[in-house]
Amino acid sequence: MPQSKENRVARYLRERIGSAAPPLPLRGDASARSFFRLPYGGGTAVAMVGETGGEDADNFLETRALLASCGAAVPAVYDIDRPGGVILLEDLGDCTLEERLRRPGADVRGLYRRAIDQLLAVHLLGTVAPRDAAAFRRAFDREKLVEELDFFLLNTVEGLFRTRLSGGEREAVRGGFAALAGALADLPRVLCHRDYHSRNLMVTDGRIRILDFQDARMGPCQYDLVSLLRDSYTVLDAGLREELLDYYLDRSASMGVAWRDRGEFIRRFDLAGVQRNLKACGTFGHMATARGLDRYLPSLAPTFAYVRETAPRLPEIDAWVRVLARHLPPLRGDGEAR
Repeated sequence: MPQSKENRVARYLRERIGSAAPPLPLRGDASARSFFRLPYGGGTAVAMVGETGGEDADNFLETRALLASCGAAVPAVYDIDRPGGVILLEDLGDCTLEERLRRPGADVRGLYRRAIDQLLAVHLLGTVAPRDAAAFRRAFDREKLVEELDFFLLNTVEGLFRTRLSGGEREAVRGGFAALAGALADLPRVLCHRDYHSRNLMVTDGRIRILDFQDARMGPCQYDLVSLLRDSYTVLDAGLREELLDYYLDRSASMGVAWRDRGEFIRRFDLAGVQRNLKACGTFGHMATARGLDRYLPSLAPTFAYVRETAPRLPEIDAWVRVLARHLPPLRGDGEAR
């Protein structure tokens, strides 16, 4: 019978570190991985334990090395137990960007600029790194993008809210999904983190550090920017979002990649935003219906609000978003703008 993750970590502690201290479970986000804080080298470290051993660990380590090679602030690796599927990582503390922003006197603008600086390292330097990592063979192609949108339809519209679209409505919505996915899949691709939001960024000694990067893949740069600036967990004031988009464009120009048409950049940002936010709504529905985790449901309201806000600027999307909106109940959440 397979050992539980906690037992695998306890065994690792006992056999590799020589400690009988019980591992301290840490609360993760929506990941299937588990995390435990352990005594290590006079301080602490974090053991990450995946569902499987070798292949999952190898992907994590390969992606981490890729991001580190372009200067992204990922955690150091201290030790690897491949048979047990345990990777011992630098302990980045407990303060996520989301939590730091909720504290009085938080330097919201400065923290987000530092997060964008890290993102640009991934987008610009990571994209031109040697292309032997698996991340370069994964992409936001049409199939993946439609799959994520269908996931929303299945898990949130039909699963969580138990509503059914008519045949004509379903045809219109899925046709819209296909067109949106095609438009995004045809955009130029960079190396994307894939889940770059305030719960996957740690604030350690004033620095932004990056977690949950193992699903990195090629896609439009706007996808990660949407994840950060139209975050399900931390809602920014619209004026600040616009300012931070300008900061991304100015900083990328200073690094040799200049966007001539800001309006087109924003249009692509809006397209990516609709797809990314609907995908996130699908995840929240799935977490509630399949895993019994209701704590994500308050994030549905601010996330779908982004879609409602964006759709009128995109005539090719607005009609089918209105169809979806008719099948969702009134949503209430805790998305206070910052």
